Amino acid sequence: MGNPINYLKEKEELMILNKNDHNKKLTYCSENEYEIKSTMQRFITKGKSLKRTSLLKIIVTALLSIFAGSNVYAETPEDIHTKIVNGKRDDIMIIDKANCELRISATVTKDVRKPSIADWGCRGQAFFGVWGGKMERFFIFTTGVSRPEVDKALQQIGLHSHRQIPMNEVKKRSGLKASTTAADYLDGDPVICTIRYKKEGKLIEGALENFIMEKIVVDGSDVIKPYTPHFIYHGTGEAVNFPSGCIICPSGCNGGIITDNALPLSTTLNQYKVNWDVMPPVGSRVEVVLKSIYGPQPMTTIDK
Repeated sequence: MGNPINYLKEKEELMILNKNDHNKKLTYCSENEYEIKSTMQRFITKGKSLKRTSLLKIIVTALLSIFAGSNVYAETPEDIHTKIVNGKRDDIMIIDKANCELRISATVTKDVRKPSIADWGCRGQAFFGVWGGKMERFFIFTTGVSRPEVDKALQQIGLHSHRQIPMNEVKKRSGLKASTTAADYLDGDPVICTIRYKKEGKLIEGALENFIMEKIVVDGSDVIKPYTPHFIYHGTGEAVNFPSGCIICPSGCNGGIITDNALPLSTTLNQYKVNWDVMPPVGSRVEVVLKSIYGPQPMTTIDK
């Protein structure tokens, strides 16, 4: 491999996530593989200020996290709020506690046989999920990072579930009716989901709902509208060990861990359709970003 620092410099390609904040960076490596972690930038730029023994320890830890076959957490002395989880298929998840967000690598997938993929359809299954889950073919963004790790990480960035509904209550609580109460809705802290990818060398970022269209019925007629979900973290799929692989579901589904709870549990009234005109190409690599709406500094002024 030669000099590890030179190797890392050659392999790493950093992209600006926020043009107004050049300290926030995303690792996007050559050959579309997340081989080098974002925390390595600090090793490269600040390596000269570290003792040789400390620098070597950091390099070894980082390289182990890159090439190990099982989940490894890499943490740097200078950024104790950032951790990295390795998943299958070379996917990783960066847990950024300082910014209250997860950055999860994934692949764009497409199965036209499933509802809302190539035509309008109702669905409770997720748009974002994990390889190997029972609902894998429904997903349009699929990751090798395990759902238990994602669920745990969501809690680590400060998200809380406020209401989980078990599977044996689905029939009782689903559907919007005159007797519907708040207890029929999954509930938890709100979540923002964005998709990041490269197009013609530029970083593109959009909300998940920007890639999906929604259709509702008004006065007996179909009305196509912007997709306007209210995503919340509830964690039920993990709490009841439901192996769907679903992470972000529409229709208030309790089989995943994040859902749109604009309607009561499992209420599949609305129809969806993926907008492939704006989606990244099938098979391309993207980064799914899950953010708590509660930032690290919720107040900028405090009366003393």
